[in-house]
Amino acid sequence: EEQKEAMQWIVQTIQPISSIPLSIDSSSIDTLRIGLETCSNHQGRVLLNSASLERLEALDLVKQHDAQVVVTAAGEAGMPQNAEERVTNASQMVEAALAKGIAIEDIFIDPLVFPISVDAEFGNHCFDAIRLLRQRYGSEIHITGGFSNVSFGLPCRRLINDVFINLAVDAGADSGIIDPVTSKIQDVLNIDRNSRPYQLAQEMLLGVDLYCKNFLRAYRKGELQVKVK
Repeated sequence: EEQKEAMQWIVQTIQPISSIPLSIDSSSIDTLRIGLETCSNHQGRVLLNSASLERLEALDLVKQHDAQVVVTAAGEAGMPQNAEERVTNASQMVEAALAKGIAIEDIFIDPLVFPISVDAEFGNHCFDAIRLLRQRYGSEIHITGGFSNVSFGLPCRRLINDVFINLAVDAGADSGIIDPVTSKIQDVLNIDRNSRPYQLAQEMLLGVDLYCKNFLRAYRKGELQVKVK
């Protein structure tokens, strides 16, 4: 009950001062419902974050409230272990959304981003999934993600996040769940790809720099200042 009241309060508080539509996020279906019911949509259509195979009923809320939706690559039994599982799970979600009558352009796929400090292949899993999903569904669908998750536990998080977003856009992502204050999109798109900081972060994110050794060594030497073109 407390979560529902908090959701109603925050929507009523933020909506009048926001120039853009809200994104409603909660682990509780009932709380999501309250958030959607409270939104007036006067700034545009609300985005529900998120629906997954373990809670398909969220798609009914999306259809009922004419919302847009983030569908994640999470499986019924847990998180995906590679690109193929991401594509399989996300594709099931896309097909389920389409079957509910949700338009393909109202669907945002989140392939799920995990910390590169945990596994050197986590970046490649995400990039490969983005490429495959873009090939499968074309330009109408949206591909997004909580991109800042990739830098968890590491220094120079803004650099890592910006390089990751840059690479994700190359792979086919067209949106992101990001902090717009620290990751300004024009800076991200115009980052100097030839700079040493970019190259080091890229090698780490592509699984070349195992255990982030070279990146961390450069950080300790103060070599990770990056410039925008």
